[in-house]
Amino acid sequence: MKKAFYSILGIAVVALIFIANVASASACVFGHYQPEVPESLRK
Repeated sequence: MKKAFYSILGIAVVALIFIANVASASACVFGHYQPEVPESLRK
């Protein structure tokens, strides 16, 4: 019983890590965009 629990837990951890990687990778595309700072804010 314990072996099955750890197996299911391991699969759940792998799935959650995969989902986290996909979510962060899609957010990084927008993170690279840096608009030019206006002259009034550069001071």
